[in-house]
Amino acid sequence: MTAQINSREAARRYQQEAQVLWEEMDRWLEEHPQATLKEIEQHIRPLRRRLMAKMVELQLLKRGAGASSEAPLCPHCGQEMEYKGIRDKSTVGLELEGELPLAYYHCPHCGEGFSPPQEATAAEESPLE
Repeated sequence: MTAQINSREAARRYQQEAQVLWEEMDRWLEEHPQATLKEIEQHIRPLRRRLMAKMVELQLLKRGAGASSEAPLCPHCGQEMEYKGIRDKSTVGLELEGELPLAYYHCPHCGEGFSPPQEATAAEESPLE
């Protein structure tokens, strides 16, 4: 479970992650001094995806990860859904790969659940895949 953060904390965490990835790339280049540009690009691609995931994660946390002050209505039965907190969701996108925090709502009446900003989905469907 994750919590909302402020801009200063988000920036600190992003800079910390960027530093970790910089050091990882530095170590790899020290171990591979004859690496070609293609090899460097291949090694840096997953690092870039991790950094982009961290940026999106922190921006989502700054904004409450999709949580709202008003509970959404269940698209299945029309009843008010319950906020269950922010949960990390493993996500693979075009430019990112990592855990993203998303607010989660559940309907106590019919069992429907979803995480905004995606549309409400059936419980067996995965909203970000």
